[in-house]
Amino acid sequence: TEVLPVFSRKPIFGYVGLVAATLGITALSMAVWAHHMFVTGAVDLPFFSFMTFLIAVPTGVKFFNWIGTMWGGSISFDTPMLWSVGFLVTFLFGGLTGVILASPPLDFQLNDSYFVVAHFHYVVFGTVVFAMNAGFYFWWPKITGRMLDERLGKIHFWLLFIGFHTTFLVQHWLGVIGFPRRYADYQVTDGFTPLNAVSSIGAFVLGASTLPFLYNVWKSRLSPKVETNDPWGWGRSLEWATSCPPPRHNFVTLPRIRSESPAFDLHHPEVALMEMDENENLNVDGEVADTPQMQGRRSHLEEQVGGAPPQGAGEGEDERR
Repeated sequence: TEVLPVFSRKPIFGYVGLVAATLGITALSMAVWAHHMFVTGAVDLPFFSFMTFLIAVPTGVKFFNWIGTMWGGSISFDTPMLWSVGFLVTFLFGGLTGVILASPPLDFQLNDSYFVVAHFHYVVFGTVVFAMNAGFYFWWPKITGRMLDERLGKIHFWLLFIGFHTTFLVQHWLGVIGFPRRYADYQVTDGFTPLNAVSSIGAFVLGASTLPFLYNVWKSRLSPKVETNDPWGWGRSLEWATSCPPPRHNFVTLPRIRSESPAFDLHHPEVALMEMDENENLNVDGEVADTPQMQGRRSHLEEQVGGAPPQGAGEGEDERR
């Protein structure tokens, strides 16, 4: 949600729907826990199956919010964006296999098999690691004042992406053909060896992907210092309106905040005005509405386009030096 708008050069699509979907997932998540216990006979199958299917609806809303943010945007595939797209791919696989396991008849067949192992890693390991690395590469220059190497970052991404999917994608097939989890050994005649070998090779690639990442972090100490507030050029949130790294006090005077994208308004007021004019959600009877949530944003942007000094920009840099 933070990275995609920056590298798509667009505001987040359907922000209100995104927030509502997040709240919906939070509420529904308290009623889906028993899908891990379908085979025990101790839970109400219709209720928990329905709730597990239902949680896919707000999850799908968030997914389309992210896709809609990218749609029609001027996308640049910097390293943080690659990790974000990798997250979307992995999240899609994990979500689809979760819908399969929400059906009790299918869950009875696949329970305690490698299909569940694959689903779990796609949802928990895959999505978290991809999102975490997107944030790490995105905010590293803000935290340290140094950029990570783009080439090494992309090598890290592709090794982890290929290694992860090679490891866990084939485990879905292993589960479907009946390979149980938690088995230390099996007969060659069982027919599980080829897919297990592919998964093991992928695991080695997945582990090796950490090496360029560690080297990149170590090497970044020699990178030139970031001299601008926003090295990505299109940062939207407030941290991109101060130096890299920020001074201890952040700002001498807090910049004027008139939207959910204060740094973007500060650095690109003319583009922000165009966004307001073209955003149908902000139009009432053909006129742009200065809503209570954005009170004064238009006049603030027009002042900056007219040459008014941007309040709060770069303040504190002298103190940091």
